[in-house]
Amino acid sequence: MIKNIYRRLEKEVSGEIAFNFVSEISRNHRIQASPGIRAAVEYSVDTLKGYGLDAEVHSYPADDKTYSWSSLHFREWSCDGAELKLVYPEDEARYLARWSESKISLIQRSHPTPEGGVEAEVVVLDKGEEERDYRKLDVAGKIVVTNGDIGRVHELAVERFGAIGIIYDGMFVSPPVKPEGALADALKYTSFWWSGDEKPAFGFVMSPRQGRRLRELVKKQEKAKDPVKVWSKVDSKLYKGEIENAVVTIPGETDEVVMVVAHICHPQPSANDNASGSSAAMEAARAIHALISNGELSKPKRTIMFTLVPEMTGTYNYLAANESDIPKMVAALNLDMVGEDQDKCKSVIIVERTPEATPSFVNALMEAIFDEVKAEVSNLGGSSKYPLFRHAVSPFSGGSDHYIYSDPTVGVPCPMIIQWPDLFYHTSWDTLEKVDPESLRKVALMTATYAYSIANAGPEDAVWLVNEVASRLKAGIVGSLQGLVTDAIGSSEADSDPGELAKALAKLKKVASYRAGRGVEALRTVRRIAGEDAEYLALESRLVSGFERFVKVERERAEDTLREYARVKGLDPLPPVRSGRPKRREREAAGIVPRRLFMGPVSTRPWIRKLSAEDRDALRELGKGHPRGRSMATTAMFWTDGVRSLLEVSNLVELERGETDLEFLIGYYGFLRRMGLVEYVGER
Repeated sequence: MIKNIYRRLEKEVSGEIAFNFVSEISRNHRIQASPGIRAAVEYSVDTLKGYGLDAEVHSYPADDKTYSWSSLHFREWSCDGAELKLVYPEDEARYLARWSESKISLIQRSHPTPEGGVEAEVVVLDKGEEERDYRKLDVAGKIVVTNGDIGRVHELAVERFGAIGIIYDGMFVSPPVKPEGALADALKYTSFWWSGDEKPAFGFVMSPRQGRRLRELVKKQEKAKDPVKVWSKVDSKLYKGEIENAVVTIPGETDEVVMVVAHICHPQPSANDNASGSSAAMEAARAIHALISNGELSKPKRTIMFTLVPEMTGTYNYLAANESDIPKMVAALNLDMVGEDQDKCKSVIIVERTPEATPSFVNALMEAIFDEVKAEVSNLGGSSKYPLFRHAVSPFSGGSDHYIYSDPTVGVPCPMIIQWPDLFYHTSWDTLEKVDPESLRKVALMTATYAYSIANAGPEDAVWLVNEVASRLKAGIVGSLQGLVTDAIGSSEADSDPGELAKALAKLKKVASYRAGRGVEALRTVRRIAGEDAEYLALESRLVSGFERFVKVERERAEDTLREYARVKGLDPLPPVRSGRPKRREREAAGIVPRRLFMGPVSTRPWIRKLSAEDRDALRELGKGHPRGRSMATTAMFWTDGVRSLLEVSNLVELERGETDLEFLIGYYGFLRRMGLVEYVGER
């Protein structure tokens, strides 16, 4: 199915052409709903039109009023200049931040200052995320220095305690790639995300090293009771405007569609994040069109569409505006941060699968294509090939446009290609020299092969594809069950407690049953390619039966291993596992059946503002106690169908992620209910 397509595209796809696209896009300051992102979208559309593709701009209102499902459209924002100057003590006078030097030196979406600027004292907060941080401070009418969460600092320092502006000097830390202090001289991309009713404010960004110097000066002057003062000027506007997507179409013979999405937003330069993803998508579109035009590839059965969008916002906008077309979307692919020079960025090319609530053939297909890319060089004897770059395949994580497509309420399976981690992620040092044309070539080639293979696939391709899905599922089952065995035998408790081994046996059965069910669903998704041909359905039936038998055999093998281990350790026979009486929280969750009120993942930012200040504080406290709660909540939301109880949802979260937190989920869904994003139906 893929090899012939891959080989033809391999001769056409160019990393250098994609690199040139990155160079042009990264010149623009691409804040969502701004003149800069409009320029980047128009450049992409005009460039692809020049290659003969059907490309156009789709516009949506940017007004702080319109919603696409649960996602609020931002107001448009523009800025013509901004400066932050230290003016007192006079012997320390200097510029601290200038828009003309770096667009990232301003907190994006800053409101304008009064004409002529504003002079104010500086107060150091450290983080400033808790009310107690302000007990001995007077910040009214002053500018605060923080390395805390900007949204939270704005709510406390500006809205509750009267500060007029913020200076941010923090940096994203992600050991071991980006330990504390790794980018002491870089600026972190920082933004206000207005919902429309907040108190206006402005802010600037300094590097951690600059910030330390300013903090030390403020403390020195505080001791002398002679406060530091800065002068700020921001020439910006927030107004009703428009927000744009670039939409590129390679027409097919039917109304079914394969989607490719990449976000084109972020501040100048943001070369890898995500001028690189947009550029790889553009090059994939160019290459497919070129081969169709010269007859090397036939016109596909299904249409291929490429959307270059403001991250999340643009995908919500596109899907909500074309909701009736969603059932025609067979599959999608998201490209996010794909062009990294791995030596400089310390990154890894990752194929991220769809969530398990949306099982699909697309995972096996993408992994098969990835295997082609990884066959770079041969060993000494020529008996095998392997890659020279870092790579991985990972389970679903989210955090980009693919999680909107793959949400079961949308139902368009969408893996993602990404490079992660990245030393320069969301900083002023994400520049063009960190981009590698060869990385771009690999990803554009994978994208083009994936999109065209699905777009042109027919019943004969489905025969190969369903077997590919079955084979990769079986390999996954073997690894999953053996991992459970290894964990159980490696546990110190299991060495002396037969009850622990008995629990491991019970867990093994539960996981095997879950994996079997997800696998069967994935196998059946190939029908979207094959149609309802009777002979194909018979093949599918045989493969499903064979897969279920395979899981049973592997489960029994794993069980035998644990029982034999128990015998050798003198722990046999194993006691039965008693379920016991449900705990209070389990009984509570069993009586909650949440139903989602919007399509797509919930975009909570504007809805949180509908809560009282006390409830916002409580929601924040809930999140602080559960560091992986946000990711867990996304997984839970995907299993929420208006039929399952919250306890059932929690159990599925645990099977997918290997962990759950029922206490957190009960609390979180309670807040979603108060915000009007879910409702509870019935009781059990």
